[in-house]
Amino acid sequence: MQKYKIGDHVMYGVSGACKIVEIGTLDFAGPDKVYYSLKPVYDSRDTIYVLVTKDEEISRKVIGKKKAQEVVKQIRESGMKGQLPDRETCDSILQNADSLEVTNLIRQLRNVRAQNKKNHKSLNIADQKLLTYAERIVISELAVALTISMEDAYAMLNSALD
Repeated sequence: MQKYKIGDHVMYGVSGACKIVEIGTLDFAGPDKVYYSLKPVYDSRDTIYVLVTKDEEISRKVIGKKKAQEVVKQIRESGMKGQLPDRETCDSILQNADSLEVTNLIRQLRNVRAQNKKNHKSLNIADQKLLTYAERIVISELAVALTISMEDAYAMLNSALD
C-alpha cells in the first residue's frame, strides 16, 4: 500500500519540498517496481524517483499553512543553540527536515560565515553546500505551505532570523 498519493507535497532529502507528480512503473526498472516521481519545488526540471517500497526515504509530508506560520513565529523567537555540529549530525538534521533544527543549523552556519568574514575568509566548500541545502529545505517548505514564491519564502526566513 502506498503511503503518499499524486499531488502530495513531501520533504525529500536535500531537495527539500517536492510534489509527487506520478506513481507507477518505469520503463527501465521493470514492471514489478513501482516508483513515486517527485518534482522538487526549487527546480521542476529535475525528477527524483523513489521506490514505493522505500518510502521511508521520504522524510514526511510538507507542513500545513497553520504549522508553517507557527514555525516562522518560533524561528523569530528562538535564538541560536549550541555550536555547529559534526558532519554526521548535520546530515541527520537535513535528512529529518525538522524546520526548527534545520533553521538552527542555518543560524550556526551563517554565524561561522560572519566570523570567517571578519578574518577575510569565506565558508569552506562543504559548509557552503550544507548552508545551501539547509536553506533550500526550509525555504521550499515555507513556500509550499504558505503558497508563496521561493523568493518571498527566502525573504521571510531572513526576516525571521534577523
